[in-house]
Amino acid sequence: MSITMHADEPIPGVGADGRADPAYAERLGLLPAPPGRRSAAFAVDACGWGLLSAPSAVGAAQLAPVVLSRAVTDAAALGGPLLLLALGQVLLAAYGVTQLALHGRRGVTIGKASLGLRSVNAATFDRPGFWRVVLRALVLWASQLVLPFAGPALCFASGLWDPEGRGRSWLDRVGRCLVVDARRGLDPFDGAALRHARRQLEAAPRAERPVLPSLASDRAIDERTFIPAARSSSGVIAAPPAAEAVAASSAWAPPAEAPMAATVASAPSGPASPARPVAVGTVTLAFAHGARVAASGTVLLGRDPASTGDDPASTALVPLVDASMGLSKTHAAVTVDDRGVHVTDRWSSNGTALVGADGRARVLEPGLPTPVPPGSTVRLGGVEFRIEEVRA
Repeated sequence: MSITMHADEPIPGVGADGRADPAYAERLGLLPAPPGRRSAAFAVDACGWGLLSAPSAVGAAQLAPVVLSRAVTDAAALGGPLLLLALGQVLLAAYGVTQLALHGRRGVTIGKASLGLRSVNAATFDRPGFWRVVLRALVLWASQLVLPFAGPALCFASGLWDPEGRGRSWLDRVGRCLVVDARRGLDPFDGAALRHARRQLEAAPRAERPVLPSLASDRAIDERTFIPAARSSSGVIAAPPAAEAVAASSAWAPPAEAPMAATVASAPSGPASPARPVAVGTVTLAFAHGARVAASGTVLLGRDPASTGDDPASTALVPLVDASMGLSKTHAAVTVDDRGVHVTDRWSSNGTALVGADGRARVLEPGLPTPVPPGSTVRLGGVEFRIEEVRA
């Protein structure tokens, strides 16, 4: 993933003084790597160094008696140990260059990749850069020369008293890096997910319009009865010819006492056909701007959802309207059965995320049904809905 910024364009989340705003990264869903996993990742990398240095250690152990006995002119005695020493140094050099290249270009080392951690530029969330990582390694090497063992330990432990609370060590500051947890939070190298998170964060909130009075004809005419004098477009939503769309991005809301069920209706110009409502559901999908959908069984959500041969015959299709254009054709599925509520991302372009109470978004793995407790908020593109009203 690469994010390019023009020189005259401000970088989101970076102040005029050039310092990154930690709160911006947190709102995007970038979670600091926990100290325990960072330590485990370093241990994995250190084990690699130890294994590859074994030939050098064996060669040095064999060479020491030869040197002490002053038999340095014995080519046969020197050949084996020197060969092992050379082999160990070549292996260590290759390992070191590989680690630096992976860290600078991909934001990972072998240890970080195995534990789901990523290093990114602290301001742009792009790759750290090869030479910045080299500088970081040189500082670590220098600390070993000044204070053997204690210097590197102090460099790594310095993240525990990071004033920003993000666990950035002195080495991270030298490399202008931020180590994030890509398993529990947003993966900064997932370009689509990062762009979507930026759009969601930077989108201006829409002004809410008042809910219109009921159009029901079985009530007395009073000051709350709405009598249209001319054609109005209030609450009218453009829809595909074969289905009515739930306008999750509009401010229209049905009466609280009558939750709206997803229906499949005929085209306006075609012959009338009976609507197919979703059966009385065990949960209600309450969209951010008022629309409510009673759901049970399997419900497909998206720009123009379509079921496949693997979906049950009773699958309901709920088209959605998203002003941010972040929805895929068939974006996600909500399954309600005796096991509870599960949400599955249907390999959408911009991903499906669970939004916690603190506003942090966790991107779901495509194709994997994820259990969702009642009260959770689900984000599809620019659309959000809350799972509520659990009934027996």
